[in-house]
Amino acid sequence: MRFILISRHTGGRQVPQNEVEKNLKDMGAWVGLLKNCTALPTRGGKSVTSDNVEDYAGDVGGVLIFEAEDMDEAIALAKKSPGLKYGWTHDVFPEISLESASKQQR
Repeated sequence: MRFILISRHTGGRQVPQNEVEKNLKDMGAWVGLLKNCTALPTRGGKSVTSDNVEDYAGDVGGVLIFEAEDMDEAIALAKKSPGLKYGWTHDVFPEISLESASKQQR
């Protein structure tokens, strides 16, 4: 089953300069745990409304698409993210078809 993980930097903490290299290695190892992972960092994006187009200034740092047996496994994998200790939040969603999504109420 495929899942979508949206990483948001909600805690406001930055990785201390002396931990940047280790954090990058830890992030690489974590992404390696995610089966068939597609990573989509959010850099250089635009926010589009009916009135305006602006440079993206939100808190989404990236989107990952990965495989897991079920939501419990997807959550367990998200909890292993080294970014959590630096204020990141990960929202995990199961992939569903657009047809199914249009039939579901929020």
